[in-house]
Amino acid sequence: MKTIGEADRLAAWGDLREFLRLSRQRQELQVVRGADPYLEMGALYELSLEKKYPPVLMFEEIKGYPATTRVATNVRNSPLLVGNIDLEAVQRLRRERRKSIEGIAPQEVQDGPVTQNILRGADVDIDAFPAPVWHPLDGGRYIGTECLVITKDPDSAWVNVGTYRIIVHDAKTLGIFIEPGKHGNVVRHKYWQQGKACPVVVSVGQAPILGNVAGAASKQGESEMAVAGGRLGRPIRIVRGEETGLPIPDDAELVFEGEMPPPSVETRPEGPFAEWTGYYASDIRPEAVIKVSRIYHRDDPIILGQPPAKPTYPGRQTDLADTAALWDAIEGAGVPEIKGVWKLAGGGRRLINVISIRQLHAGHAKMAGLVAAGCIGGAFLGRIVIVVDDDIDITNTAEVMWALATRWDPKTQTDIIDGCWTGHLDPMLPPAKRESGDMTNSRIIIYAVRPFHWKDKFPKVNQFTRSKLEEVRAKWASELPFLAL
Repeated sequence: MKTIGEADRLAAWGDLREFLRLSRQRQELQVVRGADPYLEMGALYELSLEKKYPPVLMFEEIKGYPATTRVATNVRNSPLLVGNIDLEAVQRLRRERRKSIEGIAPQEVQDGPVTQNILRGADVDIDAFPAPVWHPLDGGRYIGTECLVITKDPDSAWVNVGTYRIIVHDAKTLGIFIEPGKHGNVVRHKYWQQGKACPVVVSVGQAPILGNVAGAASKQGESEMAVAGGRLGRPIRIVRGEETGLPIPDDAELVFEGEMPPPSVETRPEGPFAEWTGYYASDIRPEAVIKVSRIYHRDDPIILGQPPAKPTYPGRQTDLADTAALWDAIEGAGVPEIKGVWKLAGGGRRLINVISIRQLHAGHAKMAGLVAAGCIGGAFLGRIVIVVDDDIDITNTAEVMWALATRWDPKTQTDIIDGCWTGHLDPMLPPAKRESGDMTNSRIIIYAVRPFHWKDKFPKVNQFTRSKLEEVRAKWASELPFLAL
């Protein structure tokens, strides 16, 4: 993998077009011309996920749409932004998160590239922009898969930025799906309870850092734009929406502004949509709509597409931002000696969390497991928490399974907890619970650690020390090619 300087990396995080320029320069971008937005783009995208680092795909001259509109995928899977997918990368993100705790507030400006074109009234036409049918059984054209949904709490100055899926209903109407309990849902319900529509802005193309912070776990009241500014070391520049006054990134590519009427006023069928769990679990339901009154876009706008896919593909990388947030939350709750946090392959963003600890006392493993299952980064839509000793390489699935096979007694080292927070995407949520709105599930916490009260008598591991192996490698590497790194 080609190395990149810190200045270039920050520039790529902070500017989508600079990211694309650098990706092209590094030969990590593939232009695709003439693809059909009905399933063909989605199939090409899914084929790209067979690579651990899939190429950035830039779809141009998309069938049925103006040549001036483009769709880019695999932006946040790029080695340019991700780097090595390991615990050091998670630690780097954690250091950056700590630097940006107070954040840098957005800077308001009068105009920017996003205001190059503003469509109002009869000129509003969502259908002029590419909205692919990404998966074979999707219920419509989804333009928002790597988007920002921006709302403001009516009771405070808090502006929330989240990522929720957005479907195109018609030329002036979008549909939106937000799981119960998510911040965007909390905010809009405050308006609805007053009988008001919720003002909203949706950006479907923007700096990669904004998608990164919008999709990661955050605290209620926390400004994602300020966090992004802190990560970049400079403020995110914003313009104000003409209709709502909500902040819009000044270099966003394509933005829709409008309002979400209360469900009592209007809903439309939304879904199904193939989600990151690998299933069409959320089915079709009446969901809120967004009545679009303004469209802002740059010249030759670029839409970001990052539709979910089955989490078994190599390109469905461990989500480093979510992993860093979970690690921070566990330590923030006071659990000591956390040596690593990882998301096991196949579990996607949330389903299988692995926690490595250096045991200090009896009950330490249980403390870590319970916190991991209930804290901000682990509570929603989890399934399995695995706690292991710190000699286990938690980035290696075989090592984690070895810990389960040899250090876990299912009867005495397991907790099953009911009544945990889940959502419509959970494929194991029974139909009766879906229909009643009971968004809860159970969790298993597995303590695959040496039992603390006799850990010193636990059988020794059959393995050379890493230092001894490297000493022998250095001695023999010139004579034995298989030893070359």
